Amino acid sequence: MTDTHLPSDELLVAYLDGELDADQRQLIAEQVRTQPAVAARLEALQCADMPYKAAFDSLLEQAPTERLQAMLNTLPPAAIPALSRRRFLAIAASFAVAGIAADRLFMALSHAEPDQGWRASVAQYMALYTPQTLENLSTDQAAHLAQLSSVGAQLGLPLSPESVDLPGAEFRRAQILDYDGVLIGQLTYLDPRHGPLALCITANKKGPATLATEQRRGMNVVYWSSVSHGFMLIGRNPVEDLQIMARSAEKTLLG
Repeated sequence: MTDTHLPSDELLVAYLDGELDADQRQLIAEQVRTQPAVAARLEALQCADMPYKAAFDSLLEQAPTERLQAMLNTLPPAAIPALSRRRFLAIAASFAVAGIAADRLFMALSHAEPDQGWRASVAQYMALYTPQTLENLSTDQAAHLAQLSSVGAQLGLPLSPESVDLPGAEFRRAQILDYDGVLIGQLTYLDPRHGPLALCITANKKGPATLATEQRRGMNVVYWSSVSHGFMLIGRNPVEDLQIMARSAEKTLLG
């Protein structure tokens, strides 16, 4: 079945810049082939002589791109993400849509400390999420299967809708993040009561560990590890609810 959900401008420019994995590229290519609206938008974004402001229309009028760029210029080079200009502007536009202030993005970047660990970095990222960030993401099962297959292959851990199902939360997206060269699989969910939450997975060399809890950025975190992978569940849900979800995930992911 064809996915009628239009991909975001950020996703389209990532496609143009060659920043998507094979499964995501195939999905976008199929949408371009079968959906005239997607093809037209992609053509508009890839015009080399087209002003960036026009490429993102009214979204860039809301997005604080100049302010964000000025803030980023004050950061040390190691703290600045490697983004093409098109991708930077797309992200700025997406922040405008999500209602996220430029100051919050700047604070997340400027206060990130590499030695805080991957859970701290995920918490900084998740603190920017609102329900609106996730509510318009595709709910197409075929797209979710492709995302989970891609993320699972990169992490060396088979993932399926059944294995990542969390009680009381709706799965919205799976993607790969990079933390200092270490791949992190981020599975995002929307809980109708408490908002966004994420199940994150990365390679683990420290051996298995039982469930433990902590708080970061005003959110509750439950984390554990197997012989080969580390897991983290983060959200604004009560810690008892997250523990129930974590035990469910631990059982289904590890068989």
